[in-house]
Amino acid sequence: MQDASPHRRPAVLILGMHRSGTSALTRVLSLHGLSLPARVMAPRPDNPRGYWESAAVAALDDRILAAAGRSYDDPRPLPPGLVAESARQDFIAEALALLAVEFPGEAPFVLKDPRICRLLDVWRPALEQFGTAPLALLPIRNPLEVARSLEVREQMPKPQALRLWLGHVVAAEQGSRGLPRAVVHYDDLLRDWRAFLTRLGMPVLRDTALETVAFLSPALRHHEADTDTLLRDRDVPAAVKRAYAELRRAPGEPGLDPEVFDAAAAWLASV
Repeated sequence: MQDASPHRRPAVLILGMHRSGTSALTRVLSLHGLSLPARVMAPRPDNPRGYWESAAVAALDDRILAAAGRSYDDPRPLPPGLVAESARQDFIAEALALLAVEFPGEAPFVLKDPRICRLLDVWRPALEQFGTAPLALLPIRNPLEVARSLEVREQMPKPQALRLWLGHVVAAEQGSRGLPRAVVHYDDLLRDWRAFLTRLGMPVLRDTALETVAFLSPALRHHEADTDTLLRDRDVPAAVKRAYAELRRAPGEPGLDPEVFDAAAAWLASV
């Protein structure tokens, strides 16, 4: 991972939808040199290998969403100004204080909570004030796989899950514009994690290679669906298909076409 600003602390920001491999990606990055939060969320039955994120960060993000009249599973967009500016500044101060607690020292670190996709108007200024040089990674998984996973875990209806997927990827793309970033695919991580890390400019550490292999076992993969299946599914909105096709096509900034995501945002606001 190359630091574009040598006087700032490198930070990798994971901007991915729930059930999209964000936990697996975060753990692999931590096994190869990036610091995790000081207080990592405990594993749960639906994710026994761990979330590798801060429970305090997730709790703060839930409060920010609640202040905007939303929840983590509400697919409606968060328009600018939905949270009063004074409250936003208070949340930025809280986020900054949390960063200091969870990531003391100067080591490069990885910050992950799927809710952050939709809350970058709080977290980007907090990371700036914390003195970091963020690199945004946008982890992508087939939205049909995500929807099936959410149906099993939470009995979430497929239409809601697909809109939620789209809301997260649209917010992540729009909110990370101007940052160094890359689209990363869950399939690629599972297929060849060494090549995956090399492409990101991350070291492949021999001391943790066996642990990485054991962590990325085939048991991580559930609910497989290919792109053709997605494109043929008449229940999948066209905006979801276009966004996923663009994310599969483009390796990252500047390859992504912003018009695809702006159009998807307009569609989400209309349904």
